[in-house]
Amino acid sequence: MVTELEELHKRVDKIEKQKNQEVLTLVEILSNATFFGEIKKANCEYAKNGQCSFFILKSEAKNKMPIATECRIKQCKEPSLHCHIELSNISCTLCQRTNNGPEIHSSEHTSKKSKDIIKTQENLSHRLSKKNS
Repeated sequence: MVTELEELHKRVDKIEKQKNQEVLTLVEILSNATFFGEIKKANCEYAKNGQCSFFILKSEAKNKMPIATECRIKQCKEPSLHCHIELSNISCTLCQRTNNGPEIHSSEHTSKKSKDIIKTQENLSHRLSKKNS
């Protein structure tokens, strides 16, 4: 019986060490994401007033995506009611957009890009509503 208890203690200690290591790894990843995301956000031409002007979403996104909020970007050229993704260091870290691409609000580029982004958002919203029901 003593041997079984010792074995149980060893297993618990091993699990605790593993959990501690996982937590430390997660903290390291998040701190790196926050640090590099802040650098990307500070240098990004699309980061305006806490929102991403690159992502233009339909106004219904506000009720379906927790990070989508109504536009408050003063120089936004999108004529219809719409939302943008609320920025955080983490979302900037995950962004694949480079700063040397074309400006999102240039004439035909806006409409094509907006349609692609809105279609992606609609697909995501549809999947989320399926999961929730």
